Amino acid sequence: MRILIWTALIICVGYVMIHQFLLQFPADEEWKYNLGILLQGLSLSYIAAFLFFIVHDYYPHFLTKKKYQPIIDRELSNLWEICNSLTYSMSKHSGVKVYYKSENFEESVAEQLRNLPVQFNKDVKEENIDSEDISSKTKHPLPPDEEFDKKDKPIIIREMGFDKWSDAIEYTTSNISLTLNKVLKMKDIVKEETVIKIFDLERSISDFRIVAKIYEESHNKTFKNGYLEQVFVKFYEGTEELKDYNKRHKDPKNFL
Repeated sequence: MRILIWTALIICVGYVMIHQFLLQFPADEEWKYNLGILLQGLSLSYIAAFLFFIVHDYYPHFLTKKKYQPIIDRELSNLWEICNSLTYSMSKHSGVKVYYKSENFEESVAEQLRNLPVQFNKDVKEENIDSEDISSKTKHPLPPDEEFDKKDKPIIIREMGFDKWSDAIEYTTSNISLTLNKVLKMKDIVKEETVIKIFDLERSISDFRIVAKIYEESHNKTFKNGYLEQVFVKFYEGTEELKDYNKRHKDPKNFL
């Protein structure tokens, strides 16, 4: 569409210039002269409309986008880091990596879920025997260590640790919803495709959250689920869409 608009503008400007030159030569028939004047009027009208669009719509929109684009990049970059952390944990525990642009993309998503364990084996002991008082066999509870506990969690999303997939997905879902609300307030600046991808992202992770809670309560072995294997493809597609915003946020000079 943009190419068509600029092409029409070039044609109109070119015609006006050529017509001014042709006016130096009298037309052999009146209808040719009238047609030339009509086309010139239409061309001038198009040029005027184009200039009005530039001044009234495009330039203000350009200034607004320039002002808020860094904020959008920051918010979507943060969301990408959260989603990417979740997919990394899924790859780690399933042993299956998903590459968005690979030929077997849908198959690898399904394979990852089929190999992703629902439950984790916990080897952490709540109590420990004091080495200085072994003979008494008295047990002393270890003092809480939040930093150690966080690192010992099987699922890490950014700096947050989780024991269950449902909790990790709940955290991811809440961040997606918050970001989506912010994006919708600036929907005139964000690409329509990005907004649609985030909607699909939210829907797919919400479905995963429901399945995760059910499977954890029923002690399923893996997340093998035909419906989830189909819809979770959208999560990876949305994450890939956010990747460009992460790159621009980290290095905005390359996107000027």
